Amino acid sequence: MVPEDEPHHEAIVCVRLARSVAGSKLLEHLRAQPYVVSAWWIAADIDAVVLLSAPSMRDLHRAVNDLHLLGGALETDTDMILRPMTLSG
Repeated sequence: MVPEDEPHHEAIVCVRLARSVAGSKLLEHLRAQPYVVSAWWIAADIDAVVLLSAPSMRDLHRAVNDLHLLGGALETDTDMILRPMTLSG
């Protein structure tokens, strides 16, 4: 994870695995990646959601591409995080 005082880019990535790929392949890939903050298995049309945080857009794009190349993702849908919402009044 990127330290708080450094600029960073964050994205939430929805992942659909290829049918022939075991979930353990994705899990092993995510555990080895430096920009993965957290991830969740999802019971929906997708298999997982991954939160990424990287120091540059290039690193962020590379992390998403690696989900395809190394993690077994058939499809990804990436949404950039702009800023947190203030929920307290």
